[in-house]
Amino acid sequence: MFTDILDIEEHVNLRKQVIVIGSGIAGAEVATHLARHGREVLLLESGRKQFDPAIQGLNDLIFAGKRHRELNPDTYYHRYLPPELRGISRLRQFGGTSNVWTGKWKYLQPSDFEVSPWLENSGWPIDFEDLLEHYRSAAKDYGFGDLEAEARRPEIVTLHQKIAADGLKMSSFYWEETPTRTAIRFGEEMHRSKNLQVLLGATATELILDESCQRVTAVVCRSLEGRELKVEGTQVVLATGALEAARLLLASDRQLPTGIGNAHDLVGRFYTDHPKHHTGALRPGPLTRVYAHELQYAPKPRFCICFALDDATQREHELLEHVLYIKPIYEKRMDRLKRLLLRQPLCLDGNGAIAAYRVKFVTEQVPQRDSRVMLGTERDALGKRKPVLDWRFTDQDRRSLEKTLQLLTARFAKSGLGTFDFGEDRPSLETMTDAAHQMGTTRMASRPEEGVVDTNCRVFGTENLYIASSAVFPTGPSYSPTFTILAIARRLGQHLLETVPAAVGSAAYTATTSPNP
Repeated sequence: MFTDILDIEEHVNLRKQVIVIGSGIAGAEVATHLARHGREVLLLESGRKQFDPAIQGLNDLIFAGKRHRELNPDTYYHRYLPPELRGISRLRQFGGTSNVWTGKWKYLQPSDFEVSPWLENSGWPIDFEDLLEHYRSAAKDYGFGDLEAEARRPEIVTLHQKIAADGLKMSSFYWEETPTRTAIRFGEEMHRSKNLQVLLGATATELILDESCQRVTAVVCRSLEGRELKVEGTQVVLATGALEAARLLLASDRQLPTGIGNAHDLVGRFYTDHPKHHTGALRPGPLTRVYAHELQYAPKPRFCICFALDDATQREHELLEHVLYIKPIYEKRMDRLKRLLLRQPLCLDGNGAIAAYRVKFVTEQVPQRDSRVMLGTERDALGKRKPVLDWRFTDQDRRSLEKTLQLLTARFAKSGLGTFDFGEDRPSLETMTDAAHQMGTTRMASRPEEGVVDTNCRVFGTENLYIASSAVFPTGPSYSPTFTILAIARRLGQHLLETVPAAVGSAAYTATTSPNP
Protein backbone atom coordinates (compact mmCIF):
# COMPACT_ATOMS: atom_id res chain seq x y z
CA MET A 1 0.00 0.00 0.00
CA PHE A 2 1.00 3.65 -0.41
CA THR A 3 1.09 6.27 2.34
CA ASP A 4 2.33 9.86 2.33
CA ILE A 5 4.44 11.05 5.23
CA LEU A 6 1.88 13.83 5.71
CA ASP A 7 -0.77 11.20 6.46
CA ILE A 8 1.21 9.74 9.37
CA GLU A 9 0.19 11.15 12.73
CA GLU A 10 2.76 13.07 14.74
CA HIS A 11 4.91 11.03 17.13
CA VAL A 12 3.92 7.74 15.47
CA ASN A 13 6.87 5.42 14.85
CA LEU A 14 6.50 2.84 12.09
CA ARG A 15 8.18 -0.53 12.49
CA LYS A 16 8.72 -3.22 9.85
CA GLN A 17 11.12 -6.11 9.48
CA VAL A 18 13.03 -4.50 6.60
CA ILE A 19 13.40 -0.83 5.68
CA VAL A 20 14.41 -0.13 2.07
CA ILE A 21 15.47 3.42 1.19
CA GLY A 22 14.93 4.35 -2.46
CA SER A 23 12.30 3.15 -4.95
CA GLY A 24 14.39 2.85 -8.10
CA ILE A 25 15.17 -0.45 -9.81
CA ALA A 26 17.24 -1.85 -6.93
CA GLY A 27 14.93 -0.72 -4.14
CA ALA A 28 11.76 -1.91 -5.87
CA GLU A 29 13.36 -5.28 -6.64
CA VAL A 30 14.50 -5.91 -3.05
CA ALA A 31 11.30 -4.63 -1.46
CA THR A 32 8.86 -6.58 -3.63
CA HIS A 33 10.96 -9.75 -3.50
CA LEU A 34 10.96 -9.76 0.30
CA ALA A 35 7.27 -8.83 0.53
CA ARG A 36 6.28 -11.68 -1.80
CA HIS A 37 8.05 -14.08 0.53
CA GLY A 38 6.29 -12.98 3.68
CA ARG A 39 8.60 -10.28 5.03
CA GLU A 40 7.14 -7.01 6.24
CA VAL A 41 8.79 -4.18 4.32
CA LEU A 42 8.70 -0.39 4.47
CA LEU A 43 9.93 1.32 1.29
CA LEU A 44 10.96 4.96 1.81
CA GLU A 45 10.90 7.38 -1.13
CA SER A 46 11.96 11.02 -0.91
CA GLY A 47 9.76 12.00 -3.84
CA ARG A 48 6.13 11.44 -4.66
CA LYS A 49 4.32 9.98 -7.65
CA GLN A 50 4.48 13.29 -9.51
CA PHE A 51 7.71 15.19 -10.15
CA ASP A 52 8.25 18.02 -7.67
CA PRO A 53 11.03 20.56 -8.44
CA ALA A 54 11.29 21.49 -4.77
CA ILE A 55 11.98 17.89 -3.73
CA GLN A 56 14.30 17.47 -6.71
CA GLY A 57 16.28 20.41 -5.33
CA LEU A 58 17.44 18.17 -2.48
CA ASN A 59 19.76 16.57 -5.05
CA ASP A 60 21.81 19.75 -5.46
CA LEU A 61 25.56 19.14 -5.56
CA ILE A 62 28.57 21.35 -5.03
CA PHE A 63 31.22 20.58 -7.66
CA ALA A 64 34.85 20.70 -6.59
CA GLY A 65 36.19 18.85 -9.64
CA LYS A 66 34.79 18.03 -13.06
CA ARG A 67 31.10 18.89 -13.28
CA HIS A 68 28.19 16.66 -14.19
CA ARG A 69 25.65 17.59 -16.83
CA GLU A 70 22.63 19.20 -15.24
CA LEU A 71 19.02 20.08 -16.02
CA ASN A 72 18.81 21.57 -19.51
CA PRO A 73 15.52 21.51 -21.44
CA ASP A 74 17.45 22.07 -24.70
CA THR A 75 20.03 19.34 -24.14
CA TYR A 76 20.97 16.78 -26.78
CA TYR A 77 20.31 14.09 -24.18
CA HIS A 78 16.93 12.67 -23.26
CA ARG A 79 14.94 14.30 -26.04
CA TYR A 80 12.26 11.67 -25.41
CA LEU A 81 11.65 13.09 -21.91
CA PRO A 82 9.60 16.10 -20.80
CA PRO A 83 11.73 19.29 -20.76
CA GLU A 84 11.75 19.44 -16.95
CA LEU A 85 13.60 16.09 -16.80
CA ARG A 86 16.15 16.48 -19.59
CA GLY A 87 19.73 16.22 -18.42
CA ILE A 88 18.78 14.99 -14.95
CA SER A 89 20.86 12.02 -13.82
CA ARG A 90 19.29 11.47 -10.37
CA LEU A 91 15.58 11.77 -9.79
CA ARG A 92 13.65 12.11 -6.52
CA GLN A 93 10.32 10.67 -7.58
CA PHE A 94 8.57 7.35 -7.06
CA GLY A 95 10.48 4.97 -9.35
CA GLY A 96 13.72 6.90 -8.96
CA THR A 97 16.05 7.33 -11.88
CA SER A 98 14.31 4.51 -13.76
CA ASN A 99 11.93 7.31 -14.80
CA VAL A 100 14.59 8.84 -17.06
CA TRP A 101 16.84 6.04 -18.28
CA THR A 102 16.86 4.55 -21.79
CA GLY A 103 16.40 0.81 -21.14
CA LYS A 104 19.76 -0.74 -22.08
CA TRP A 105 20.57 -4.02 -20.32
CA LYS A 106 24.10 -5.41 -20.43
CA TYR A 107 26.01 -7.98 -18.38
CA LEU A 108 29.40 -7.22 -17.00
CA GLN A 109 31.84 -9.64 -18.59
CA PRO A 110 33.84 -12.26 -16.60
CA SER A 111 37.08 -10.30 -17.12
CA ASP A 112 35.46 -7.20 -15.61
CA PHE A 113 35.58 -8.83 -12.17
CA GLU A 114 39.27 -9.74 -12.39
CA VAL A 115 42.23 -7.82 -10.99
CA SER A 116 44.22 -5.97 -13.66
CA PRO A 117 47.82 -5.91 -12.34
CA TRP A 118 48.47 -2.54 -14.00
CA LEU A 119 45.33 -0.97 -12.50
CA GLU A 120 45.48 -0.11 -8.81
CA ASN A 121 42.37 -0.90 -6.76
CA SER A 122 40.91 -3.05 -9.54
CA GLY A 123 38.98 -6.29 -9.28
CA TRP A 124 35.86 -7.42 -7.42
CA PRO A 125 35.79 -9.74 -4.38
CA ILE A 126 33.06 -11.76 -6.14
CA ASP A 127 33.12 -13.46 -9.55
CA PHE A 128 30.94 -13.28 -12.62
CA GLU A 129 29.49 -16.66 -11.62
CA ASP A 130 28.23 -15.15 -8.36
CA LEU A 131 25.88 -12.91 -10.37
CA LEU A 132 25.14 -15.10 -13.38
CA GLU A 133 22.07 -16.85 -11.94
CA HIS A 134 20.66 -13.45 -10.98
CA TYR A 135 21.32 -11.99 -14.43
CA ARG A 136 19.52 -14.99 -15.92
CA SER A 137 16.53 -14.95 -13.58
CA ALA A 138 16.06 -11.20 -14.05
CA ALA A 139 16.19 -11.56 -17.84
CA LYS A 140 13.49 -14.22 -17.66
CA ASP A 141 11.24 -12.40 -15.20
CA TYR A 142 11.53 -9.01 -16.85
CA GLY A 143 11.14 -10.40 -20.36
CA PHE A 144 14.54 -9.40 -21.71
CA GLY A 145 16.17 -11.13 -24.63
CA ASP A 146 18.69 -13.88 -23.88
CA LEU A 147 22.14 -12.28 -24.10
CA GLU A 148 23.90 -15.63 -23.88
CA ALA A 149 21.89 -17.08 -26.76
CA GLU A 150 22.52 -13.90 -28.75
CA ALA A 151 26.29 -14.36 -28.32
CA ARG A 152 25.98 -17.82 -29.91
CA ARG A 153 23.97 -16.67 -32.92
CA PRO A 154 25.93 -17.56 -36.11
CA GLU A 155 26.06 -14.01 -37.47
CA ILE A 156 27.39 -12.68 -34.17
CA VAL A 157 29.94 -15.50 -33.84
CA THR A 158 31.23 -14.87 -37.36
CA LEU A 159 31.50 -11.11 -36.90
CA HIS A 160 33.29 -11.64 -33.60
CA GLN A 161 35.81 -13.94 -35.27
CA LYS A 162 36.46 -11.47 -38.07
CA ILE A 163 37.21 -8.52 -35.80
CA ALA A 164 39.13 -10.68 -33.29
CA ALA A 165 41.74 -11.22 -36.00
CA ASP A 166 42.47 -7.50 -35.74
CA GLY A 167 42.57 -7.25 -31.95
CA LEU A 168 39.00 -6.13 -31.36
CA LYS A 169 36.17 -7.63 -29.31
CA MET A 170 32.44 -7.00 -29.13
CA SER A 171 29.57 -7.60 -26.76
CA SER A 172 25.83 -7.22 -26.97
CA PHE A 173 23.24 -5.39 -24.93
CA TYR A 174 19.47 -5.66 -24.96
CA TRP A 175 17.52 -2.50 -25.65
CA GLU A 176 13.91 -2.52 -24.50
CA GLU A 177 11.16 -1.07 -26.64
CA THR A 178 9.79 0.72 -23.57
CA PRO A 179 12.33 1.24 -20.78
CA THR A 180 11.51 -0.43 -17.48
CA ARG A 181 9.94 2.09 -15.12
CA THR A 182 9.57 0.68 -11.63
CA ALA A 183 6.54 2.85 -10.98
CA ILE A 184 4.79 1.02 -13.82
CA ARG A 185 6.26 -2.43 -13.36
CA PHE A 186 5.73 -2.64 -9.60
CA GLY A 187 3.15 0.06 -8.87
CA GLU A 188 0.05 -2.13 -8.90
CA GLU A 189 1.75 -4.91 -6.97
CA MET A 190 2.84 -2.41 -4.32
CA HIS A 191 -0.70 -1.07 -4.02
CA ARG A 192 -2.06 -4.59 -3.47
CA SER A 193 0.66 -5.95 -1.21
CA LYS A 194 -0.28 -6.61 2.39
CA ASN A 195 3.37 -6.92 3.38
CA LEU A 196 4.77 -3.81 1.71
CA GLN A 197 4.13 -0.20 2.65
CA VAL A 198 5.51 2.59 0.44
CA LEU A 199 6.02 5.87 2.27
CA LEU A 200 6.20 8.85 -0.09
CA GLY A 201 7.63 12.31 0.59
CA ALA A 202 9.92 10.80 3.24
CA THR A 203 13.56 11.80 2.84
CA ALA A 204 15.94 9.69 4.93
CA THR A 205 18.21 12.15 6.72
CA GLU A 206 19.93 10.08 9.41
CA LEU A 207 20.54 6.51 10.53
CA ILE A 208 20.32 5.91 14.29
CA LEU A 209 22.52 3.24 15.90
CA ASP A 210 22.13 1.25 19.10
CA GLU A 211 24.50 1.65 22.06
CA SER A 212 27.05 -0.71 20.51
CA CYS A 213 27.05 1.42 17.32
CA GLN A 214 26.81 -1.79 15.31
CA ARG A 215 23.09 -1.99 14.57
CA VAL A 216 20.87 0.54 12.86
CA THR A 217 17.76 0.80 15.00
CA ALA A 218 15.90 3.59 13.18
CA VAL A 219 15.88 5.83 10.13
CA VAL A 220 14.97 9.48 10.59
CA CYS A 221 12.72 10.77 7.79
CA ARG A 222 11.77 14.36 7.06
CA SER A 223 9.64 16.18 4.51
CA LEU A 224 9.80 19.66 3.06
CA GLU A 225 6.48 20.38 4.80
CA GLY A 226 8.22 20.01 8.18
CA ARG A 227 7.01 16.53 9.12
CA GLU A 228 9.54 14.25 10.84
CA LEU A 229 9.31 10.65 12.00
CA LYS A 230 11.46 7.66 12.87
CA VAL A 231 10.95 4.30 11.24
CA GLU A 232 12.37 1.13 12.78
CA GLY A 233 13.41 -2.19 11.28
CA THR A 234 15.60 -5.19 11.93
CA GLN A 235 17.37 -4.82 8.56
CA VAL A 236 18.00 -1.64 6.55
CA VAL A 237 18.87 -1.45 2.84
CA LEU A 238 20.18 1.72 1.18
CA ALA A 239 19.02 1.42 -2.43
CA THR A 240 19.99 4.97 -3.35
CA GLY A 241 22.65 5.92 -5.87
CA ALA A 242 26.34 6.33 -5.14
CA LEU A 243 26.08 9.98 -4.15
CA GLU A 244 23.17 9.66 -1.74
CA ALA A 245 24.40 6.41 -0.17
CA ALA A 246 27.70 8.03 0.76
CA ARG A 247 25.96 11.22 1.86
CA LEU A 248 23.63 9.40 4.28
CA LEU A 249 26.44 7.36 5.82
CA LEU A 250 28.59 10.47 6.31
CA ALA A 251 25.68 12.54 7.62
CA SER A 252 24.87 9.89 10.26
CA ASP A 253 27.66 11.19 12.50
CA ARG A 254 25.84 11.83 15.76
CA GLN A 255 27.23 8.64 17.37
CA LEU A 256 30.23 7.99 15.13
CA PRO A 257 31.97 11.31 14.37
CA THR A 258 33.21 10.21 10.93
CA GLY A 259 29.91 8.58 9.94
CA ILE A 260 28.74 4.99 9.64
CA GLY A 261 31.00 2.45 7.91
CA ASN A 262 33.80 4.98 7.73
CA ALA A 263 36.33 3.61 10.21
CA HIS A 264 38.96 3.56 7.48
CA ASP A 265 37.98 6.84 5.78
CA LEU A 266 36.67 5.08 2.66
CA VAL A 267 33.03 6.22 2.51
CA GLY A 268 32.61 8.51 -0.49
CA ARG A 269 36.01 7.70 -1.96
CA PHE A 270 36.85 5.95 -5.26
CA TYR A 271 34.06 7.78 -7.10
CA THR A 272 33.89 6.91 -10.80
CA ASP A 273 31.56 7.45 -13.74
CA HIS A 274 31.78 6.69 -17.46
CA PRO A 275 32.97 9.84 -19.23
CA LYS A 276 31.58 9.82 -22.76
CA HIS A 277 32.02 11.57 -26.09
CA HIS A 278 29.10 11.41 -28.51
CA THR A 279 29.77 13.63 -31.53
CA GLY A 280 32.21 11.53 -33.56
CA ALA A 281 31.33 9.86 -36.86
CA LEU A 282 32.28 6.61 -38.59
CA ARG A 283 32.38 6.27 -42.36
CA PRO A 284 31.31 2.65 -42.91
CA GLY A 285 33.80 0.21 -44.38
CA PRO A 286 33.18 -3.05 -46.25
CA LEU A 287 32.73 -5.17 -43.10
CA THR A 288 30.19 -2.73 -41.71
CA ARG A 289 28.26 -2.81 -44.97
CA VAL A 290 28.08 -6.62 -44.77
CA TYR A 291 26.88 -6.59 -41.16
CA ALA A 292 24.79 -3.41 -41.24
CA HIS A 293 21.66 -5.28 -40.17
CA GLU A 294 23.41 -6.39 -36.98
CA LEU A 295 24.39 -2.79 -36.21
CA GLN A 296 21.03 -1.06 -36.49
CA TYR A 297 19.39 0.52 -33.45
CA ALA A 298 15.75 0.15 -34.46
CA PRO A 299 13.14 -1.16 -34.26
CA LYS A 300 13.22 -2.02 -30.58
CA PRO A 301 13.29 -4.28 -28.67
CA ARG A 302 16.52 -5.60 -30.12
CA PHE A 303 20.07 -6.62 -29.40
CA CYS A 304 22.77 -4.08 -30.21
CA ILE A 305 26.55 -4.33 -30.37
CA CYS A 306 29.41 -2.36 -28.83
CA PHE A 307 33.13 -2.66 -29.55
CA ALA A 308 36.40 -2.50 -27.59
CA LEU A 309 40.04 -3.50 -27.82
CA ASP A 310 40.50 -7.15 -26.96
CA ASP A 311 41.77 -8.27 -23.56
CA ALA A 312 45.24 -9.16 -24.85
CA THR A 313 45.72 -5.64 -26.21
CA GLN A 314 44.54 -4.09 -22.97
CA ARG A 315 47.06 -6.21 -21.05
CA GLU A 316 49.88 -5.48 -23.49
CA HIS A 317 49.42 -1.72 -23.34
CA GLU A 318 48.11 -1.59 -19.75
CA LEU A 319 44.85 0.06 -20.78
CA LEU A 320 41.47 0.59 -19.19
CA GLU A 321 38.42 -0.76 -20.97
CA HIS A 322 36.94 1.88 -23.26
CA VAL A 323 33.83 0.98 -25.24
CA LEU A 324 32.62 2.29 -28.58
CA TYR A 325 29.01 2.38 -29.77
CA ILE A 326 27.92 3.21 -33.31
CA LYS A 327 24.42 4.39 -34.25
CA PRO A 328 23.21 4.62 -37.87
CA ILE A 329 22.53 8.06 -39.35
CA TYR A 330 20.30 7.55 -42.36
CA GLU A 331 20.73 9.29 -45.69
CA LYS A 332 18.87 12.43 -46.53
CA ARG A 333 18.43 13.62 -50.12
CA MET A 334 21.75 15.47 -50.27
CA ASP A 335 23.61 12.52 -48.73
CA ARG A 336 22.23 10.25 -51.46
CA LEU A 337 23.19 12.68 -54.24
CA LYS A 338 26.71 13.00 -52.81
CA ARG A 339 27.10 9.21 -52.60
CA LEU A 340 25.96 8.77 -56.20
CA LEU A 341 28.17 11.61 -57.44
CA LEU A 342 31.25 10.18 -55.73
CA ARG A 343 30.27 6.61 -56.67
CA GLN A 344 30.54 5.46 -53.09
CA PRO A 345 29.17 2.02 -52.16
CA LEU A 346 25.76 1.77 -50.53
CA CYS A 347 25.48 0.83 -46.84
CA LEU A 348 21.99 -0.51 -46.22
CA ASP A 349 20.24 -1.98 -43.20
CA GLY A 350 16.62 -2.87 -42.50
CA ASN A 351 15.69 0.78 -42.02
CA GLY A 352 17.31 2.39 -45.04
CA ALA A 353 20.52 3.70 -46.56
CA ILE A 354 23.15 4.80 -44.04
CA ALA A 355 25.09 8.01 -44.55
CA ALA A 356 27.41 7.43 -41.57
CA TYR A 357 27.38 6.18 -37.99
CA ARG A 358 27.36 8.43 -34.96
CA VAL A 359 30.13 7.32 -32.61
CA LYS A 360 29.72 7.28 -28.84
CA PHE A 361 32.99 6.64 -27.04
CA VAL A 362 32.73 5.68 -23.36
CA THR A 363 35.64 5.33 -20.96
CA GLU A 364 36.42 3.33 -17.87
CA GLN A 365 38.06 5.31 -15.08
CA VAL A 366 40.85 4.51 -12.64
CA PRO A 367 39.36 4.09 -9.13
CA GLN A 368 41.35 6.52 -6.96
CA ARG A 369 40.89 7.62 -3.36
CA ASP A 370 40.87 11.35 -4.06
CA SER A 371 37.95 11.18 -6.48
CA ARG A 372 35.26 11.42 -3.87
CA VAL A 373 32.02 12.65 -2.32
CA MET A 374 32.27 14.71 0.88
CA LEU A 375 29.90 16.84 2.94
CA GLY A 376 30.16 20.58 2.48
CA THR A 377 29.12 23.47 4.70
CA GLU A 378 26.13 24.60 2.62
CA ARG A 379 22.78 23.16 3.69
CA ASP A 380 19.72 22.05 1.75
CA ALA A 381 16.06 22.88 2.41
CA LEU A 382 15.95 20.20 5.13
CA GLY A 383 18.96 21.68 6.88
CA LYS A 384 21.28 18.83 5.88
CA ARG A 385 24.80 19.44 4.58
CA LYS A 386 25.00 19.30 0.80
CA PRO A 387 27.37 16.80 -0.82
CA VAL A 388 30.53 18.04 -2.49
CA LEU A 389 31.67 16.03 -5.52
CA ASP A 390 35.36 16.12 -6.38
CA TRP A 391 35.44 14.04 -9.57
CA ARG A 392 39.08 13.53 -10.59
CA PHE A 393 41.17 11.76 -13.20
CA THR A 394 44.74 10.50 -13.31
CA ASP A 395 47.56 10.57 -15.85
CA GLN A 396 46.82 6.88 -16.39
CA ASP A 397 43.25 7.81 -17.41
CA ARG A 398 44.54 10.28 -19.99
CA ARG A 399 47.25 8.00 -21.36
CA SER A 400 44.84 5.08 -21.66
CA LEU A 401 42.26 7.21 -23.47
CA GLU A 402 44.74 8.52 -26.02
CA LYS A 403 46.33 5.13 -26.71
CA THR A 404 42.94 3.43 -27.02
CA LEU A 405 41.75 6.02 -29.56
CA GLN A 406 44.92 5.49 -31.58
CA LEU A 407 44.57 1.70 -31.59
CA LEU A 408 40.82 1.68 -32.23
CA THR A 409 41.23 4.05 -35.17
CA ALA A 410 43.86 1.82 -36.78
CA ARG A 411 42.07 -1.45 -36.07
CA PHE A 412 38.64 -0.28 -37.21
CA ALA A 413 40.19 0.74 -40.52
CA LYS A 414 42.20 -2.49 -40.87
CA SER A 415 39.23 -4.74 -40.08
CA GLY A 416 37.00 -2.97 -42.58
CA LEU A 417 34.63 -1.55 -39.98
CA GLY A 418 35.36 1.98 -41.17
CA THR A 419 37.21 5.23 -40.52
CA PHE A 420 36.60 7.73 -37.75
CA ASP A 421 36.09 11.46 -38.01
CA PHE A 422 36.14 13.35 -34.73
CA GLY A 423 36.62 16.71 -36.44
CA GLU A 424 37.94 19.34 -34.07
CA ASP A 425 36.14 17.72 -31.13
CA ARG A 426 38.51 14.86 -30.39
CA PRO A 427 37.58 13.02 -27.18
CA SER A 428 39.30 14.26 -24.03
CA LEU A 429 38.43 13.83 -20.36
CA GLU A 430 38.12 17.58 -19.99
CA THR A 431 35.40 17.88 -22.65
CA MET A 432 33.60 14.55 -22.24
CA THR A 433 30.36 14.44 -20.25
CA ASP A 434 29.35 12.07 -17.46
CA ALA A 435 27.08 9.12 -18.28
CA ALA A 436 24.94 9.38 -15.12
CA HIS A 437 26.63 6.18 -13.95
CA GLN A 438 27.77 7.18 -10.46
CA MET A 439 29.77 4.32 -8.93
CA GLY A 440 32.21 3.27 -6.25
CA THR A 441 31.58 5.44 -3.19
CA THR A 442 30.87 2.45 -0.90
CA ARG A 443 32.95 -0.12 -2.74
CA MET A 444 32.70 -3.84 -2.12
CA ALA A 445 35.75 -5.55 -0.63
CA SER A 446 36.86 -8.61 1.27
CA ARG A 447 38.22 -6.56 4.18
CA PRO A 448 37.12 -3.30 5.84
CA GLU A 449 40.58 -1.83 5.18
CA GLU A 450 39.81 -1.99 1.45
CA GLY A 451 36.14 -1.09 1.16
CA VAL A 452 32.85 -0.16 2.76
CA VAL A 453 30.65 -3.25 2.20
CA ASP A 454 31.39 -6.96 2.26
CA THR A 455 30.55 -9.50 -0.44
CA ASN A 456 26.93 -9.61 0.78
CA CYS A 457 26.69 -5.79 0.50
CA ARG A 458 26.63 -5.42 4.31
CA VAL A 459 28.34 -2.27 5.58
CA PHE A 460 31.48 -3.20 7.52
CA GLY A 461 31.14 -2.51 11.24
CA THR A 462 27.38 -3.00 11.19
CA GLU A 463 25.19 -6.05 11.63
CA ASN A 464 22.10 -5.04 9.68
CA LEU A 465 22.87 -2.27 7.17
CA TYR A 466 23.18 -3.10 3.48
CA ILE A 467 23.70 -1.16 0.24
CA ALA A 468 22.16 -2.16 -3.10
CA SER A 469 23.33 0.15 -5.87
CA SER A 470 26.28 0.92 -8.10
CA ALA A 471 27.83 2.57 -5.04
CA VAL A 472 29.26 -0.89 -4.24
CA PHE A 473 31.02 -1.34 -7.62
CA PRO A 474 34.81 -1.53 -7.04
CA THR A 475 35.29 -0.89 -10.76
CA GLY A 476 32.89 -0.25 -13.62
CA PRO A 477 34.58 -1.38 -16.83
CA SER A 478 31.56 -2.00 -19.02
CA TYR A 479 29.14 0.75 -19.89
CA SER A 480 25.56 0.55 -18.57
CA PRO A 481 25.57 -0.66 -14.93
CA THR A 482 21.80 -1.17 -14.55
CA PHE A 483 21.69 -4.93 -15.18
CA THR A 484 24.45 -5.47 -12.62
CA ILE A 485 22.63 -3.24 -10.12
CA LEU A 486 19.54 -5.42 -10.61
CA ALA A 487 21.56 -8.63 -10.25
CA ILE A 488 23.16 -7.37 -7.03
CA ALA A 489 19.73 -6.39 -5.69
CA ARG A 490 18.39 -9.88 -6.48
CA ARG A 491 21.37 -11.49 -4.80
CA LEU A 492 20.91 -9.31 -1.71
CA GLY A 493 17.19 -10.06 -1.63
CA GLN A 494 17.93 -13.77 -1.55
CA HIS A 495 20.49 -13.26 1.22
CA LEU A 496 17.98 -11.31 3.32
CA LEU A 497 15.38 -14.05 2.90
CA GLU A 498 17.82 -16.36 4.62
CA THR A 499 18.49 -13.78 7.34
CA VAL A 500 15.02 -12.43 8.14
CA PRO A 501 12.32 -14.97 9.20
CA ALA A 502 8.85 -14.60 7.70
CA ALA A 503 6.55 -12.43 9.78
CA VAL A 504 3.90 -14.25 11.78
CA GLY A 505 0.56 -13.99 10.00
CA SER A 506 2.05 -12.32 6.92
CA ALA A 507 0.58 -12.84 3.46
CA ALA A 508 3.00 -14.37 0.97
CA TYR A 509 2.63 -14.82 -2.78
CA THR A 510 2.77 -18.35 -4.11
CA ALA A 511 4.48 -17.23 -7.32
CA THR A 512 8.23 -17.71 -7.36
CA THR A 513 8.99 -15.18 -10.07
CA SER A 514 8.26 -11.52 -10.53
CA PRO A 515 4.95 -10.81 -12.24
CA ASN A 516 5.22 -9.35 -15.69
CA PRO A 517 4.30 -5.69 -16.03
